[in-house]
Amino acid sequence: MARQDTRTPPGKGPIAQQLRLYSGLVLFAFAATHFLNHALGNISLDLAQKGQDLRIVVWWSWPGTILLYGALLLHVGFALYRIAMRRTFRMPAWEALQIVLGLAIPYLLIRHIAMTRGAVTRYHSFLDYQHELSVLWPGSGLTQSFLLVIVWLHGCIGLHFWLRLKPWYPNWRGTLLALAVAVPILSLTGWINAARRLVLEGQFQLKVTAEQTAELQVLADAGRIVFFSLLLVAVAVSLLRQFGAIGKRPITVHYLGEKSVRARPGPTLLEISRMKGVPHMSVCGGRARCSTCRTLIVSGAGNLAQPGPTEQQVLQRIHAGKNVRLACQVRPATDLVVRPLLNGGAAFPREGLQDRYRWGTEQPVVVMFVDLRGFTALSEGRLPFDVVFILNRYVDSVVRVIRKHDGMIDKVMGDGIMALFGVESGMAGGSRSALAAIVDLAEELKRVNRDLAAQLSAPLRIAVGLHGGSAILGRIGLDGRNGVASGLTALGDVVNVASRLEGVAKEQNALAAISLDVLKASGAGLDPFMPLLQVPIRGRLAPLDVACPSSTAPILAALERAAVA
Repeated sequence: MARQDTRTPPGKGPIAQQLRLYSGLVLFAFAATHFLNHALGNISLDLAQKGQDLRIVVWWSWPGTILLYGALLLHVGFALYRIAMRRTFRMPAWEALQIVLGLAIPYLLIRHIAMTRGAVTRYHSFLDYQHELSVLWPGSGLTQSFLLVIVWLHGCIGLHFWLRLKPWYPNWRGTLLALAVAVPILSLTGWINAARRLVLEGQFQLKVTAEQTAELQVLADAGRIVFFSLLLVAVAVSLLRQFGAIGKRPITVHYLGEKSVRARPGPTLLEISRMKGVPHMSVCGGRARCSTCRTLIVSGAGNLAQPGPTEQQVLQRIHAGKNVRLACQVRPATDLVVRPLLNGGAAFPREGLQDRYRWGTEQPVVVMFVDLRGFTALSEGRLPFDVVFILNRYVDSVVRVIRKHDGMIDKVMGDGIMALFGVESGMAGGSRSALAAIVDLAEELKRVNRDLAAQLSAPLRIAVGLHGGSAILGRIGLDGRNGVASGLTALGDVVNVASRLEGVAKEQNALAAISLDVLKASGAGLDPFMPLLQVPIRGRLAPLDVACPSSTAPILAALERAAVA
């Protein structure tokens, strides 16, 4: 199945998008090393100085200087450009916070740069960690601490909204959050403790004179004036773009199933949705870095400009159908009838942003199919009540065992059950959990047969198909508007193969058919399952290696080997 990812991965987007991303990563790396250097002040001033010396080797070299200040200019330039291009200042709260923090940083940062790099460049001063602390403490203690916090918060917000759709991120989110909280706390306490220790030991020492400091302050003030002048120009351009369309004839945008709105030509379709309070998903904030604002143009598509390179690249990645466009790139000039293809649920849905499965993601999972053998023959000649009673007893038992081993029920289809393992724990953990679930399923079925012995002419038997690999995970169907929302489901070749293996288990009269991919991922080893069966799979050139244990003994042996490994 073709991959339909909502993200544009690093290195695959337009050049401007890549430059903005990588410049931000360079700045975050610099901030992280700088703050960790401050944290060493909790141990000793000498250790903090050694950390400073190491950082200077990297960031004060010519390559490091060009990389750092080039990234700074690019990142600030792109931010000002995005402000100038805005047609509305309505936006999600996270985006507004990111912009406010980003604009607050230069006011404090420009002076910091002038007093450090400026002193070295202009007066050839030798600035060690002792001088840096002497400059900052105590007069600039509060402002420097505030700068540290907002720089870190700005960077963490950017990282979070870049990483949140990546399949590995939810498993690491807690750890990364702990680090995101620990780094600024350790940094603040580190530099403040070191500065206070410097005062107590009488080692305060400035490497620049009062006159030089005054001259550097003049340079800092000039830098601030330049930046905020550019900011005012960007805001003025944005306001001119917003109010410049007042004299133009309004257009009507009708959202199928929602409402019709009137707007002046100029803004993008996403901006119109935001201005008019129409729910419209946009994970990346309108940067064409995702496809969540994709919209079907029901009427009026012929009057729109053709997709540019940025939009075309994203549309090709998602194999978009005819008349599907990105709302953040379309600027309607005539009436339109549209239908957003991903439901936002609210103008700026918080819960949707936290659930990456709402719009789909791709990640490795283990898929299990469990089917009851001979159920058609078992149900013949029985009263409907008896059939439903037996089936419910069986399904309840299977579901309970699967959930016990952290599996997720994808769907129940009569006597067949599809389950997913490793959605949160990963392929290795999911493989071991799925193997353990097969063992417990066999034991649970014995109890079911014992409880239903009087109602059964023959014991119930199951066949299990188990395969793992990359799958598309998402919530397909009901969107929750009527009080009912769809659960998680998996799509892709891995599902078709697992279903095929369930049939192989029946053909081989085995308890389960388990692919070699699952066995390798679990770390179980192959000895208990030898020999392997080669199963032809439609659409694959090479057959699939499959183990078909007829009992739980080989699976238990494999799990023991995995535990030792």
